[in-house]
Amino acid sequence: MDQNGVKQYFERYGMRIEVKRETSICNPRLSDSYIYYLVEGIASLTSLTMDGEEKDFIYFPHDHLLGFAPALMRHYRKVRGEDYTLSGDDCVQEKIPFGIDTKTDCVFYRLDERTFETLLEEDACFLSYIMEAVTCNYVTLVRKFHDTQEECASKRLYKWFLAFSSREGQYRAVPHGFTYAEIAKYLGMHPVTVSKLSSALKKSGIIKKEKGRILIIDEARLKALI
Repeated sequence: MDQNGVKQYFERYGMRIEVKRETSICNPRLSDSYIYYLVEGIASLTSLTMDGEEKDFIYFPHDHLLGFAPALMRHYRKVRGEDYTLSGDDCVQEKIPFGIDTKTDCVFYRLDERTFETLLEEDACFLSYIMEAVTCNYVTLVRKFHDTQEECASKRLYKWFLAFSSREGQYRAVPHGFTYAEIAKYLGMHPVTVSKLSSALKKSGIIKKEKGRILIIDEARLKALI
């Protein structure tokens, strides 16, 4: 997706906000009619299990559109002259059990739903960006499901390190707050597996831990293992 293109719309029509780690921004328990563009940080598509436990389905790094699905469904229902209150047992009802939570401190541009609708109706380029975002997020979800079913644990972990680290000086760094237990839960592994694989990478001189953070000190060798 052309991140710079869609980002310009959010910079022009939206509001820049900074959000602390572990904050809900799009949540069925909140009254939130905004669409978000993630500029910095990592956010997650999150749901509550039947036992009340939070479950992260997909992590999103920077330069992703988030929280647009309910607004998009309401918009097209109105266009077709259908009920857009999204009540009952519909899969896109107002009380949809998914939300967006921040996994790190994040920076967003926030666009209100009315402006979002106007741009959908009046700007074909903006509409194309939104349709591409829908497709990209769908492909990301399918790819994660495929990798969970088909790829070995080591490759999934190494991909995670690369996808959710960012360049900081000489090395790539995984943000503060991501423990082996949390990474394991997201990847569907046992924490001991993540710990053992990480220890092997440390012994090989590929990663190291410094001040509680994972640093990738040999990115080329890590990529070669995938």
